[in-house]
Amino acid sequence: MHFILKMAGLVLAEISGVIANQMFWVLMLVILLLYKKSSSIEFAILKTRLSLMDKMSSSLFNGFIGGLSGSFLVVLLGITIERYVPYNQGTFASGITYIWIIAILVAMVNVRYLCFSYAGGLVALASLIFGFPNVYVPGLMALVGLLHLIESFLIWIDGYSFSVPIFVKKSSGKIVGGYIMNRMWPIPLVLLMLSYPLLTSISQIAANPMPSWWPLLNHNQAFSYLPFLVPVVLGYGDIALTQVPEKRCRRSAYRLGLYSLILIILSITAAKLQVFAFAAAIFAPLAHEALIIWGKKEEEDGKPLFDAMGDGICVLYTRENSPAKQMQLEPGDRILSINNNILYSENQLMEYLGNYPTFIWLEVRKPDGSLTTKEYKNYREGIKNLGILIVPKNAGMYFEINDGASPAVNLYNKLIKKKIDISK
Repeated sequence: MHFILKMAGLVLAEISGVIANQMFWVLMLVILLLYKKSSSIEFAILKTRLSLMDKMSSSLFNGFIGGLSGSFLVVLLGITIERYVPYNQGTFASGITYIWIIAILVAMVNVRYLCFSYAGGLVALASLIFGFPNVYVPGLMALVGLLHLIESFLIWIDGYSFSVPIFVKKSSGKIVGGYIMNRMWPIPLVLLMLSYPLLTSISQIAANPMPSWWPLLNHNQAFSYLPFLVPVVLGYGDIALTQVPEKRCRRSAYRLGLYSLILIILSITAAKLQVFAFAAAIFAPLAHEALIIWGKKEEEDGKPLFDAMGDGICVLYTRENSPAKQMQLEPGDRILSINNNILYSENQLMEYLGNYPTFIWLEVRKPDGSLTTKEYKNYREGIKNLGILIVPKNAGMYFEINDGASPAVNLYNKLIKKKIDISK
């Protein structure tokens, strides 16, 4: 118990310094700009923008929860990336630098490759095969696994927040309704720098007796383990066509969490047997890519939940404080009739509500096939709309699913176009 309290105190002491960390505020600014840019989709669909302040405060709060829990696990396991750093000769940041460089390079091929799974795997393989960069592979891969474990936790609790309804054109040409999820979290992460020689005078960890099993990943009592705060950003982008956003996020989080645990176990084993270091380095990018392909195929080939075809009209989205919210209409519900008048299109619903009825009852079929009746009344003003977004038979605006943009190709095309324009 004393050991746990000591680890928690160390993490809290380090994270408290994030307020003065310039990089953390740079990352906050990046998140703010990206959220602001994505608000154009919200306005195009909903004719309003979701609160930017609510998005940022939610991301900040949940990011700190993820940072606290992840930092505690880092210190508990004793995760380090460098083999060791001689005192006053180099910094812990050098190992992270290699990963960021590779991540940016592979992101030029496709933006979705901007992930530590791919960059970390490549850096680890280079270190194992060529001896450069000089990183501690079990620690590096454990860190990748831990970051994805934090990400899976955040997706589970917050990934579906501020989801935006959209209309999507599938590869078959059919247009269906769906949701896009786009969340980012600033993570104040406490990592460890392995320093030599032993510096008990400045090491908060080495200055106290530790359990015989600690650390799991690089057991050597001749080293000092110095805490080091590294702000990072974790993000989640996905699309939900066959499920409501919350269920889609829960499924993605479960799979990513399982992936993370397997990678962490491989990394811990690699600290004892080097062959598992190769296994972890190969597993990280390949398994992550398999998860992406699997999830995309599910949404592309699965039965759409928000389909205009079929009986009645399909509810895609309900506005806050609307009659639909008060009737507890939910995304995926199908309104079959209003006051015993069978509905075939949204125009019929609008025409009926154009008479400002004071009392309505709806026959609704839930996604599981069950039927229910919803009632609403407004004797003072009448009911002029339900506050819902319907999946139309023919959407005037829609998005298409693709594999992601290639910044390198886009830049090349712009340069070629510019060259042609100049030549003219």
